Amino acid sequence: MVALLAAVAAAYAAWRIFRKRAGAGPQGEAEGPLFTRLKTEIAEVDGWKIRYHQSGKARGEGPDIVMLHGISASLYIWRSLIERLRPFARLTAYDLHGFGMSSKNRGVKYGLDEQVERLEKFLDHLEIRKCYLVGNSMGANIALAFALKNPERTLGVAALAPATSPGLVRVAFASAPWLWLAGPASLLVNRRLVRRLHAQSVSRQDLILDGRIEDSFKTYGRSADAIRSLLLATTAIRDQRLPSVFKDVKTRVLILWGSRDTLVKEKDIKALEAVLPAHESYIHIGGGHHIQEDEPDWTADKILAFFPIEKS
Repeated sequence: MVALLAAVAAAYAAWRIFRKRAGAGPQGEAEGPLFTRLKTEIAEVDGWKIRYHQSGKARGEGPDIVMLHGISASLYIWRSLIERLRPFARLTAYDLHGFGMSSKNRGVKYGLDEQVERLEKFLDHLEIRKCYLVGNSMGANIALAFALKNPERTLGVAALAPATSPGLVRVAFASAPWLWLAGPASLLVNRRLVRRLHAQSVSRQDLILDGRIEDSFKTYGRSADAIRSLLLATTAIRDQRLPSVFKDVKTRVLILWGSRDTLVKEKDIKALEAVLPAHESYIHIGGGHHIQEDEPDWTADKILAFFPIEKS
């Protein structure tokens, strides 16, 4: 995320250089297969097209676990965790509204309240009445906000590297002139920049896979709408109600964090812990911001131990 926002900040200066090349495709880089490991579908809900993946137990044979990724990410980040949780629950991972291959509608907001309302409608569409929520970074914020508003629908929350400190995004990117720069910034996005961005998310650099790079590049490369959605979504992190608003969350919360997380710091985790009424918290020594990718076995074990799911 930091690298991508830096591209926005540099976009205006580079605009004259790149505008003559706006119609050209990427130079000297070959496209690769996208998303070869997860079967996905498209749901049309309330004017949005949502890419999602479902697998695991059949409806009614186990609980539902719904996975929410963070800012600038996609459902791809859950691939390893899905493999480990699949035998115990029905899993749903999706590209949040405005991200991945889901719609990036114009003229809308992407703050916490709006994303929670969209999640409600998406779950209604899939006929998921109650579920466990697993969220990473901004996705953890949305999961906690959903639990706050819908305690009767939330069986439990696992917050992985929750981005619940407004200071994590110090600039008001969801305002002019930053939004105007979405177009120029999209011209600066190439696979090298995307690779640098993903390197900030994981501590294991062998996880920077070509398929992952291609999926993100397809989303943000020369797509002003994708950059604009990302900028608007920073309000879900800069929300000044955080983290104190979560003092009224009635659902039990599991917090997982990696010591090599370069984005969310330990002080941010402590601030959230201080307001949550009921939680368990664990630190993995060596894990990064995407702890579910760096340490999928450890993450799955913690989630299964916390959620009262039948393990037969």
